[in-house]
Amino acid sequence: MKEIEKYENLLETFPRLRTVLCDAIQNEFLDIKRIKSSCKHYEDACNEHPPLKDAQCVIYSPFMKRTDHNYETFIFIDDKGEETCHISGREMELEGMLESMCGLKVSEAYSRSKRSA
Repeated sequence: MKEIEKYENLLETFPRLRTVLCDAIQNEFLDIKRIKSSCKHYEDACNEHPPLKDAQCVIYSPFMKRTDHNYETFIFIDDKGEETCHISGREMELEGMLESMCGLKVSEAYSRSKRSA
């Protein structure tokens, strides 16, 4: 893991998040967003994938082009960071289902490093 962590409270917010996922998020290889549970697209996805109902957030690659989402696997986690399900991009799209990550605080060191870059 790099010296500067992006989020200062990632593990406090999601204490059961696997280390490999935590490191990938902190190093910006993966991103995490909250699921907009009021979204019709989310409701439809829950009907197809019942374990999705327990998910609060999704972890995904911010580098995948939309045209390549068929090759990605989305990792859904609950409010403690426990994985609820993995769903292939071939089976669903995230568009319209995501909102900004509430509760995570970007570290001051990370903010400073981005300003000076």
